[in-house]
Amino acid sequence: MKLQDFIKSHPHLIISVLALVAIIVLKLPFWVFPAFLAAYGILMYFIHLPSSIGMTGYFIDAFLRKPKAAVPLYRYAYEHKSKNLYGLMSYGLYLIREVREYEKAREVFEYTLTVAKPESMMTKYARQDYAIALWKCGHLDDAIAVMETMLKDYEFFSLDFYTTLGYFYIEAGDYEKAEEFTNKALDENEAHGPAYDNLGQIAFRQGRYDEAKELLLKALDLKETMADSKYYLGLIYEQEGDYESALNYFSAAHKSKITGMNTIEREVVDAKYNEYMDQ
Repeated sequence: MKLQDFIKSHPHLIISVLALVAIIVLKLPFWVFPAFLAAYGILMYFIHLPSSIGMTGYFIDAFLRKPKAAVPLYRYAYEHKSKNLYGLMSYGLYLIREVREYEKAREVFEYTLTVAKPESMMTKYARQDYAIALWKCGHLDDAIAVMETMLKDYEFFSLDFYTTLGYFYIEAGDYEKAEEFTNKALDENEAHGPAYDNLGQIAFRQGRYDEAKELLLKALDLKETMADSKYYLGLIYEQEGDYESALNYFSAAHKSKITGMNTIEREVVDAKYNEYMDQ
C-alpha cells in the first residue's frame, strides 16, 4: 500500500501519532496525550453525529442486548443520512423481523447500498438483506435477480444465502432450481435445518406427503424452533385425516416465535390454530 493511500485510509491514526510526537518533542506531561485523544474522540463523534449515533445503537443492540433501546438511535441515524453500515443494516433487519415494515426496510437497504463500498464484505450482506426486503414487498423476480447477480460477483456464499435463494425459487415454482441451491447448503453443512425445511416444503407442494413429513421432522430435529416446519407438518397430518396430530403441530407453530424473516406469516398460523380451537 502506498503511503498516500495509507494516510487516506487511517487519518485518525496519523493524527494520533503526530500528536504523540508533538507532545514528546515539546516535553509536555504524558497525561496530555490521553486528554488529547479524549477531546479528539468527542470532536469526531459530533462531527460525524448520525454515523456515531448509528454505531452507538449497534453497540447497545449487539453488546448490551437491548435492541428496543437501539431502535430510536437507528431511526435517527438513518433519517440523518448516517454512513455507518452496522447501524443501517441492523435497522433494516429490525424493520423486517420485528415490525414487518417491509417497504421501509427496502428503502433502508437501498440507501445502505448507496453509501457502502462495493468491495466491502458488508455490501455483500446488505445486498442479500435487500433481496429479502424485495421478496417481502412482493417483488420476487427482483429479489431473485439480486441474488443471481451476486452469484456472478462473489465466490463464497453462506448457508443462509443458498437456502434463501432456494426458497425464492420455491415461491417462484421452479422446484428444480430450488432443490439445486438448497442442496448446495447441505453440501456445506448436512445438518442445516432450514435446508431440510426447504426440501420438505417442495415435497409438500408436489404432493409427496410422506417424504415431506420425513424431511420436515428432520428439519425440526436439527432446529426445533422453526415454526414453518411445524405449520407444514400440521397441514400434512390434516391431509391424512389425523386431526389430533395436526392440532399438536398447529399449536406448536402458534406458540413459536414468528418474525418477518419466516416463510409464513403469524396471521396464517394463528388462523389455522384458531380454526381447530373453535371446533
